[in-house]
Amino acid sequence: MAARLATLEERLEAAERQQRLLRTTVAGLAREVGRSLGCQCSRCDESYTLVRDGCMYCPRCGFRESL
Repeated sequence: MAARLATLEERLEAAERQQRLLRTTVAGLAREVGRSLGCQCSRCDESYTLVRDGCMYCPRCGFRESL
C-alpha cells in the first residue's frame, strides 16, 4: 500500500509540474500574439480566457466580456 501511495504522489507531482509548464508556455504564446492570459472562463469552465484591448474572451466557447 505504501508503494502505491508513493507512486501516486510521484505521478501527481509530475502532473502538477507539467501543468505549470503548459500554463507558462500558453501565457508566453499569448504575449507573442499581443494578448495576455486571463482567468478561467466563467461560462464553460473549460479554458482560460485571453485578454486584449479591454476585452476578455474564451477561445473554447467564444464568450466575450468587457473588463
